[in-house]
Amino acid sequence: MSTTLPASIDLLIVGAGSAGAALAGIVARDTDLNVVLLEAGPDYGPSSGGGWPADLLDALRFPETHDWGYSGLNRPGHRFHSPYDRARVIGGCSSHNGCVEVIGHRRDYDGWAELGNAGWGWDDLEPAWERAKRALRVRIPDDDELTPFHGAFMEGAVAAGIPRVHDLDDPDDVSATGISPVNIIDGVRWNTAFAYLDPVRESGNLTIIANALVDRVELDQGRAVAVNARIDGGWRRIAAGRIVLAAGAYGSPAILQRSGIGAPDELRAAGVEPRHELPGVGRALTDHPLTSIELRATDKLARQMELFSRDRWTPDEQTILKTQSPRCTEAFDLHLYGILRRDLAAESGWRYSIPSSTVAVQSAGHVRVTSADPDAPLAIDHGYFTDAEDNDRAVLVDGLELAREIAGNLERAGLVRGELRPGPEARTRGQLEAFAEETVRINYHPACSCRMGPSHDPDAVVDASGKIHGLDGLYVCDVSISPTLMRANTNLPAITIAEHLAAQFA
Repeated sequence: MSTTLPASIDLLIVGAGSAGAALAGIVARDTDLNVVLLEAGPDYGPSSGGGWPADLLDALRFPETHDWGYSGLNRPGHRFHSPYDRARVIGGCSSHNGCVEVIGHRRDYDGWAELGNAGWGWDDLEPAWERAKRALRVRIPDDDELTPFHGAFMEGAVAAGIPRVHDLDDPDDVSATGISPVNIIDGVRWNTAFAYLDPVRESGNLTIIANALVDRVELDQGRAVAVNARIDGGWRRIAAGRIVLAAGAYGSPAILQRSGIGAPDELRAAGVEPRHELPGVGRALTDHPLTSIELRATDKLARQMELFSRDRWTPDEQTILKTQSPRCTEAFDLHLYGILRRDLAAESGWRYSIPSSTVAVQSAGHVRVTSADPDAPLAIDHGYFTDAEDNDRAVLVDGLELAREIAGNLERAGLVRGELRPGPEARTRGQLEAFAEETVRINYHPACSCRMGPSHDPDAVVDASGKIHGLDGLYVCDVSISPTLMRANTNLPAITIAEHLAAQFA
């Protein structure tokens, strides 16, 4: 890795995560522009170099290192701050996630276009999806790779009336269960650093600067001209022809706000001088609300799992169910899946759960800086259950009821013997609503905090090219620009956004 910058920088990308690493790699590959990629975390070099930590490579587990340390309350009145894990490392959350690579439904993206974002409909994006899947080496595991629990979950879903499909990435399915497409190669989490940066690390026109924390963007007469970054403990001004923020749904709006770009009253409250009024910055933050039922396994399932795990791979997630709640009017609005965790403190040595998640989300919150200091904590509120019709909570409870139906099918198969939580004391719908209120948590899919939309949209932050409204030379390229949250895990969509926007920087 380097700390030496080229004499002139054509394109400066802030954040080497799922989108940022992809964008840098594509532009460096396809042009002779001088590209500089700043990453706040470490860069462990090429995949073949042997320098990567085992926990980032191992697709079997969620890493507990390289985290930004974001946290907050999932709902007002919750007793504990929850960690809002975001990866601070080259490759970003593609180096840190559960390796589920799904895309949602056609209506997600056609809806973006209908909101005034020309070129963002499903048919427009489909070539970018295909390029992203090839680069990330997405594959669908075989049935014989399924653990006994995940296989049983899928059978229980089919028994509940959810059809089995081969490919969950069919953009027209509204009810289906199947094996999750994954970015896993020989047990390794294949991230965007491997997929997009490794092929161009020696190209001569890409410079990667690691451990570089960007504080703010410098503006001059309506144009972004430089960033202020802390590198190796010292502050440096880095000028560039064009600047792209790819710091994620929390990081990108925070950098804009520290730069004086946002709602003036919110900026002044944080001690930041307003420079460019753009009220939508940090607003509309959205994530999929989630809660789970936890199951008590029988000795039969415990024996099957122990036998399987002696020489087989046992990841946390392998199967997904997508379907419509009774409230759904288009596409689908629920995700359920089986989760398996090795836990020696548990009765059978494993923990088994079925999470339910509302994926056609109507609630939204915000992310705001609390200070001009880039090390100060952010105020993050996902706005769970704030929609006027209380749809998101109702759909989540519909999912819990379906999860219980699936669990009942597992019980009849002799694999489960009841719930550990919420348990028999939560039998009525009202009791399940109270359980959801108390236990709701994030699904690690934050988006929409720098929404894309036409200039007449008062909450829009960027236009259809990712350019900040009213400023020249400044762009955002990550899932924060999503006008609405897609019905999907956000890793593959983030990469697709980069694939779709990359050509304009050529």
